[in-house]
Amino acid sequence: MERYYTVSQIAYRLSAHSCSRMVSEDAVYRWIREGLLQAERIPRNIRGVGKYPYWVEETGLKAFLREMNYNVDKLFPDNE
Repeated sequence: MERYYTVSQIAYRLSAHSCSRMVSEDAVYRWIREGLLQAERIPRNIRGVGKYPYWVEETGLKAFLREMNYNVDKLFPDNE
């Protein structure tokens, strides 16, 4: 089963695992808006998703982050 991450979860994870890169929700949403990161709108019946109601499949997110030179293995360990 594919795992999904919201814009706020992505921003938090990227910021928490890097002492030099702070990533805001606005930055993640910009990647989505520019077509760099593929996302789906979260259905209205799901609440509490933050400022931007989008989520991203884990496989697409990992591929995008590898292109952006993030350490994907550190951000998304297999044992989670």
